[in-house]
Amino acid sequence: MLDRRINKLRQNLLAQADEAPIIRHLVDTTSRSDDLLGEACRAVVLLHPGGSFEQALTLARTIAYIVYIDDYLEEEHPELDLADYRRVCQNFLLWHNRDLSQMPLVNAIVSRKIETQFREDEVPEEWTAMRRLVWEKSIWTMLQENHWLKHKERVTLDAYLANGMYSSSFPIMQVSILAFSYQDVSQELKNRIFGHICQSARVVRLANDVRTHERESAQGRFNSVDLIAAGRGEMTLEGARAAVKGLMEEEFEQLKKAIARERRTGPTQQFLSHLIDSTQVLLDFYDLPRPAPARPERLLKAS
Repeated sequence: MLDRRINKLRQNLLAQADEAPIIRHLVDTTSRSDDLLGEACRAVVLLHPGGSFEQALTLARTIAYIVYIDDYLEEEHPELDLADYRRVCQNFLLWHNRDLSQMPLVNAIVSRKIETQFREDEVPEEWTAMRRLVWEKSIWTMLQENHWLKHKERVTLDAYLANGMYSSSFPIMQVSILAFSYQDVSQELKNRIFGHICQSARVVRLANDVRTHERESAQGRFNSVDLIAAGRGEMTLEGARAAVKGLMEEEFEQLKKAIARERRTGPTQQFLSHLIDSTQVLLDFYDLPRPAPARPERLLKAS
C-alpha cells in the first residue's frame, strides 16, 4: 500500500505540465540522489501517514519547490545574499502584490502554486500567515548561508544551527502538517508548538549535515561537521561526524523532554507525538542510528 501511494504521487507530479521544470529538476538531479523525486514522495507518506492523498501531494510539491529554490540559490546563484532578500522573495513568493507577468516563468509557477496551496488545500485561513512566514524565513536563511560563504565570515556552531533549522525547510513541512489537522488554535499555543518544531528542525539539520557533508564539501560549502572539526584541533572528519551524531541525539532527547512537559495543548498533543515520530522517521530516512531510549528515571523527571 505504501509503495502504491508513492508511485501514485510520483505519477501525478510527473503528469503536471506546468510544473514540469520543477519536477524534472528532482528527476534530473544527480548531486543529491539518484531518485530524489521518489525519495520526496516516500518521505511525505512517512511524515504524514494519516493524511489524505491531496495533502501528501501538497507536501511532495512543497519538497519539490524547496529543492528548486535551494539549488537556485546554492548552485545557480551563490552570489545572492542577504542584500538580495527582497528580490529573491519577489521572485519566488507572491510578495507585496508581485505581478506574475513580470517574473521568470518557472519562478512565477512556484509562486502561484505556493499561493494556490494556501487557498485550496482546505486549511483554515488562520494558518496562512504562519505558513508564509516559514517560507520567508527559509529563503532568508538560505541567503544567510550564501552571505557567510561570500564574505568568508567565521560562524559559530550555535549561529549555524539557529540559521540551519530554517534552511533545512523542516518547519515548512511541519507547519503545513499542523495546519492540515487543527483550527481555532490560540496564538500562544501556536507559538509554543512552533518552538517544539524548531527544536525538531535542529535535530533534522544535524542529521542532514551528516548525510550531505561530502556533497557540500565538494561544492566548497560547510556545515556542522566542519564547524565541529575546526573547533576541536586535531579532530578528524570521521570524529566530527560522530560528534555531530552525538549532538543530534542530545538535541532529540531535549525535544522529547520538552514535549513530555507539555500539558496544556489539549487536542494538539497528538501533533506533538507526531513531531517526535516524524523526527525519528527522518533519522531512519537518513540511515542514521536510532538514538537509545531515555532511561525511565529521566522520563519521569521530564514529566
